[in-house]
Amino acid sequence: MKIYAAVILLNLLSSDWYSDWAYRKVITNNNASGGDLTNFPLLLIISNDTDLAVNAVSDGHDILFTLKDGIVKLSHEIEYYSNGTIAAWIKLPVYSSSEQDSNVIYMYYGKQFCGDQQNKNSTWDLNFSGVYHMGTDPATGFFDSTVSNHHGTIEGLVSSNLVAGRAGRALYFKPSSTRVTLPDSENFHIGNTSLTWEMWICGATNGTTAKWLGSSRTARGDISMRQFGGTPTSAFGINYATNEEYGGAYAEFRILANGTFNATPSDWWYCAFTYNGANVITYSNGIQNTSRAALNNMNTSNFPMHISIAKEIQGTIDEVRISRTARSSNWLRTTYLNSADPINFRTTGAQEMFAGVVFTSITPAVIPGVANENTVFNLNAMVLTGVIASVSIVWGDGQSSTYSPGSTNISTDNFSHIYTTRSNFLVTAVVTSSSGLASTNSTVISTLPYRFYEPYNINFSYEPKGCLVKWNITSSANVHHYNLYRGNYLHARIEKPVLYEYLDERIIFGDLYNYWIEAVYSAGSAFSATNFSQPHAVYHREALIGTGGGNLDTLLSGLYVPNESLSGTCTLSMTILSNRHESFYESGKPVYYQTEINSSDIQNRIKGNIVLKFRIPATNGSLVFKPFMASGYTINCHKDKFFCAFWDGNTWIPLSTAVYEKRLQNNFSFLELETSVNRLGIYGVMYNPQYTHEDNVAVKNRLFIPGLNNPVLSSVQISFPNPDREQVKIQVFDLNGKIVKENGFNEWINFWSWDGSGKNGELAAPGLYVISIVIGGIRAKAINVHAYLLK
Repeated sequence: MKIYAAVILLNLLSSDWYSDWAYRKVITNNNASGGDLTNFPLLLIISNDTDLAVNAVSDGHDILFTLKDGIVKLSHEIEYYSNGTIAAWIKLPVYSSSEQDSNVIYMYYGKQFCGDQQNKNSTWDLNFSGVYHMGTDPATGFFDSTVSNHHGTIEGLVSSNLVAGRAGRALYFKPSSTRVTLPDSENFHIGNTSLTWEMWICGATNGTTAKWLGSSRTARGDISMRQFGGTPTSAFGINYATNEEYGGAYAEFRILANGTFNATPSDWWYCAFTYNGANVITYSNGIQNTSRAALNNMNTSNFPMHISIAKEIQGTIDEVRISRTARSSNWLRTTYLNSADPINFRTTGAQEMFAGVVFTSITPAVIPGVANENTVFNLNAMVLTGVIASVSIVWGDGQSSTYSPGSTNISTDNFSHIYTTRSNFLVTAVVTSSSGLASTNSTVISTLPYRFYEPYNINFSYEPKGCLVKWNITSSANVHHYNLYRGNYLHARIEKPVLYEYLDERIIFGDLYNYWIEAVYSAGSAFSATNFSQPHAVYHREALIGTGGGNLDTLLSGLYVPNESLSGTCTLSMTILSNRHESFYESGKPVYYQTEINSSDIQNRIKGNIVLKFRIPATNGSLVFKPFMASGYTINCHKDKFFCAFWDGNTWIPLSTAVYEKRLQNNFSFLELETSVNRLGIYGVMYNPQYTHEDNVAVKNRLFIPGLNNPVLSSVQISFPNPDREQVKIQVFDLNGKIVKENGFNEWINFWSWDGSGKNGELAAPGLYVISIVIGGIRAKAINVHAYLLK
């Protein structure tokens, strides 16, 4: 506790604290050289600082800098940060050359979720046209830190070229292969205004020539900052081409640094030149070398600039800058001293801890809250010294609460309140430390009149006529209805909240779909996750059907067996065989939806007709045939040319077919083809543009022999048009006009067969018979068919 007391005293005696950042360190910088400077970018390098490593955010985004007052925030850019090591540029509004106390700044850190505190563009004022730290992985690009965004284009540089530099990291250039091209900007070249170029270079060798920075000297006005070869020494200088075209003998304007440029591969050199409209001045390591009067009308070409102009450099380059002003000699000298030895350019103080409350956020545990239920809040608040003495919360509904935690961290504590109405409430909390310092934070909580529950566990079962979508919900209380979405579209509205299922009949054979569900309340909605169905592709179904009738369906077709159509119970099956043109077809008559109706135990139990229905789905009016696609058919143009058909073992026989469209939602409909049958076999959907539903009656086996093992030859089969699905009455007369057999059908039929049996089931006598088929009621249509029974 004595240690905490000492830290608290330090904070109370020192400058004010920036917000509720947890930690800070005082940094005292050396004075500027030779005169005060304004808006100077100061380099700060701190290596392997344990306090930073432990307490700063891992990416360093919580680090910020202030003036000595601890309040006024300074613009800064972090060039590098990792595990307690930082290289940052800090913009000092006034950098004194005489009052060291005015060069004191604070570095703050230790605040979670505060966002990135850098202000890179503001760190470099508008006099900077390009600032290239050379510290970014070349694989990600080559970037300008100024607001001008004069980003460069890399040639030959890869991640392995990123090495230790003078200020953070730098780029190593290899001869013949590496270069950076900068955009062509008038702000980079000598013109009618001032200019400064500066850079750090390491690895230049005596006796070599290398063009470091500038344009490629192919025309009048090209300028470069370069090393001139010599034996045994070299010179650094500026070269300016004055001829109209580059050629063997060219005129140039050179200004060389005084003395020698004693370069070795391990030496770092800070080189710069300025142009103020009258003079060109060179500097090396912050010392002015040579000044020379500029030529009249010194204008540069429009060619882009390069770093390592002719790919001649073998060495490391760091911190390239171009300014639209002639920097002063003390600016360049201070830049050199600051960058040459940044560690000894400043003194870093001990870590100070915030004496108040670090109060980052107040958040509800669950959003939104629910009226008349506990709403729990978490306060992310802690103290570094002492304890949290009190927490006062104003709930926003006229109620307030006070707590006395007595702990250093309340981030895992729960603070709860019960709201009684639905509304939005401003919740404000004041956390006070034992030192008497307090911090305030607030949030807005919305409450609902009741709890919303999300539908979950969407699952699917593949029913004969579609996909049955089911789901769960914790409670359906207060649910008004459900909206079922398929893809991005509302697919269905389910009005019964207690019904957790929906049969989706708008299914195409073999397709899969994604579904999600909205539980709609009067006060809002809750949504499920999205789930995908599997392809609905069931090829075989069967059902046990007795004298009471029943149904058997697949996704493509269905059977309806009326009451008393069967004389006993049997198992009926439907199997989808194929939709391919080459299977079971007669030339020119493609057949789709080929389906076999079968039974192993039906024997002679079919007493009446059975209704067979095919369902062809259509989207936006276009018919969809699957599993094998047949394109180009539409309901409007082709519906009257599709027929049910029966395969008799040799050919497809068209059956009288009732055709109608069943419209559903979202531009989805079915073209339904319906016919009546009284025998097993293979059926399908046939397209025949020459056939019409008004065609004549079709009779098979006018001459028949009852009792044969072949059911096709032992009866007469009659197919007749009944497109309006009217009731049918059938009478069989002998040549004396006596009624031998009579049937009346409440259900519509368009197919009937006679096996020679009479009214009482006895076999009729051989001979010629007239079969009268009466279709409809008041305006009945009669059809007479002749058949001959043999024995």
